[in-house]
Amino acid sequence: MSRHYELDVIKEQCRALARKRALVSAGVAVVPVPFLDVVVDASMLTVLIPEISHRFGLAPEQIEAFDAETKKVVWSEIAKRGSQFVGLVVTRTLVRQSVQNMATKVISKQVAKFIPFGGQLVAAGLGYFVLRRIVYQHIDDCYEVAKASFKC
Repeated sequence: MSRHYELDVIKEQCRALARKRALVSAGVAVVPVPFLDVVVDASMLTVLIPEISHRFGLAPEQIEAFDAETKKVVWSEIAKRGSQFVGLVVTRTLVRQSVQNMATKVISKQVAKFIPFGGQLVAAGLGYFVLRRIVYQHIDDCYEVAKASFKC
């Protein structure tokens, strides 16, 4: 099996995992407890982001095991992409900053929870969208970095 095909399989597996976790986020968003969903999302991302990096061979300890040339390519690709998460130890603070970058959607989601029924559906949809978008971006970053690192 070619490395490119293997990366495609990993990418799709990670996207399926992201969709499952985004459904959990949507479910929590329906609960009318202020910021419960943000706490749950941050907790999920703190586990999910490193897991995805590891699947692509881009966890910090995996990158350190690369030869010097491959490390140089990997760090160059990470810098070029401006990735917040690839190759880093993910902390709740870093995740919170990423979620805050989507602050308007998160605030809308919080307000929408308190509008009867329809608002809960809006909050659930936004919860799903926000989490999935953050994770998909990380998956795409990891995919491109991994692809570039195996060309050397």
